Amino acid sequence: MFARAATWRQRAAVSGRAGGEPRWSLGVPDISLACEVLLADRLFHDLTPEEAAGLARWIRADQQPSGAWHLPGGGPDLSLTVFGWWALVEAGDDPSAEHLVRARRVVHELGGAQRANAAVRMWLAMADAIPWSWVPTFPAELWLLPAWAILSPSRVAPWGRGVMTPYLLLSRAPARVHLSDPRALLLTRPDGEPILPRLTQPGLAGDLLQSFDQAVKVIRKLPRGPVLTAALARVQRWLVDAQQRHGGWFSAQPTLMSLMALRVLGASFDDPRIREGLDYLRRARGRTRFAGGANGQQVHLAQGQVCEPLATTARLVRVALAAGDADAEAMLTWLLDQEITAPGEWQLRVNAPAGGWPYEPGADRYVDTLSTCAVLDALAAAPKTSPLQTRIRAAARRAVEVLLAMQEHDGGFCRYERGEADVFMTRFPIRDVALLTAGDPHGPARVRVTAAALRQLARLGFQGDDDRVARGLEFLWRRVTDDLSSRTSDLSSRTSDYIDVATLAEVGACAAALCPPTHPLRQTVERQLRGRQREDGSFGPPVLTALAAQALMALEGAACVQTQRAVRELVQAIEVDTEDLGGAWSDGFGLSPVCHDPTAAVREAALALDQFVALGGNF
Repeated sequence: MFARAATWRQRAAVSGRAGGEPRWSLGVPDISLACEVLLADRLFHDLTPEEAAGLARWIRADQQPSGAWHLPGGGPDLSLTVFGWWALVEAGDDPSAEHLVRARRVVHELGGAQRANAAVRMWLAMADAIPWSWVPTFPAELWLLPAWAILSPSRVAPWGRGVMTPYLLLSRAPARVHLSDPRALLLTRPDGEPILPRLTQPGLAGDLLQSFDQAVKVIRKLPRGPVLTAALARVQRWLVDAQQRHGGWFSAQPTLMSLMALRVLGASFDDPRIREGLDYLRRARGRTRFAGGANGQQVHLAQGQVCEPLATTARLVRVALAAGDADAEAMLTWLLDQEITAPGEWQLRVNAPAGGWPYEPGADRYVDTLSTCAVLDALAAAPKTSPLQTRIRAAARRAVEVLLAMQEHDGGFCRYERGEADVFMTRFPIRDVALLTAGDPHGPARVRVTAAALRQLARLGFQGDDDRVARGLEFLWRRVTDDLSSRTSDLSSRTSDYIDVATLAEVGACAAALCPPTHPLRQTVERQLRGRQREDGSFGPPVLTALAAQALMALEGAACVQTQRAVRELVQAIEVDTEDLGGAWSDGFGLSPVCHDPTAAVREAALALDQFVALGGNF
């Protein structure tokens, strides 16, 4: 397993391989990003014929027999199916071909393209298929509000802010792109007129908000003098200032939209900002075998959400340290070099110095709690005799202050910015409004972030009687028990309905580090985790078996019978699968809330087996 992890590390780290092949992607989202890149190439003309054909092949491979494109791990999705049909037509497929006819039928069955998410409707408006009045709008004056104002865009999660800002400029232009005609996807009345979509949720509040939205669009047509001029100038400064050191904005989709907004503002094709952004998108493309259709095991070219998820890379470095790789010292140096050393937007609502690690190399404006925890794990495994120990200790001290600053009022921890899970605008009944937050504030992803942060604080010397740690543990206890009581009266059932094995394993490792054996959180999580083991000894896919085994060993401090059964099943899975053990889902953001990580099972299995051997186990 160490050798397989090293292979993946090499595949991802090399920017270009023999014959000009791109590196492999460590985080593969759904097809929406690839579709938007293909559509936007009408404007940028940046894709090589090989890249365009490769992205189109991946989109085709992901199509289901029904003609739909599915959400990762879910069912047919209207927005993905619209994007898939449109991108393939743009790539040269005949709209009358069988696979596109089936896709168009699915779109009509799901209500027509006008009912898709805001991103699809923005593209429809830019293609002049629907009027811009069918797309939500924002008053430009919001960008003049101070950072502490509840309606300020600075209170929106970083991904949402990265999309709102260029979206406002594109809608005000209004932008036009000459694309293949998508009107065949619209649901129409008998007279041929498209049916008006609803921009808000049903109900009185939604009706009032829809009226407000229409009023804003009427007001936009009136002259507003210097206030509007100042607001638009502020929006443009936000857009330009948000470009990061790696050349992109907050991930691939905000980058693509920001580049289009810059073109609307008059930037030329050879503008350095345009070139750097396009180079970022090219680096974010990678090879993958992940696709949902019949050709899923073939190698495809996918548009990644980011260039290289730092949390994934740090876990691979952790495996390299466990294996005693000769270049481990160089990997640690590289991780230390990725530390954020300059102030960023995430410090608007916190009192902490620069420090911690971003979500990808070269990102310098946002700290990522998960990446920070993963890097701290890798640095903690460095040999005590390493000459980097001075730098490691200094970086860890700065990271402690950052982690403490990322704790929210409810005791949980945020991922990128304080307040990202409690955005005031989400209280408005707007469709797609959840995209303005960093996921569900009570969801498993936030539970995992909180547990990971608390575990790092415990490793760095904090104990359960510290008031900040105690508040974090109370948050986890509520998520595991109290907040689930409305689902069913049975504790075992409601935990299994809500918290998956990966989340239980993370909370279990946190409880093992901070809670005594008699603590109710530790006892509850351990009981639930043990109850998830199947008859064959596994906990589901290999990655979940590996994570559960690591958590059980942390809770027991030894290799119990259940751990031995899990390890045996894991070893059998390794012997059968000689490649990546199927990979796993990782946390994303925005319109791609999950990504496929091909290294997850390999690296976690390697760490689980290493931990098992260290405790005296034998397989």
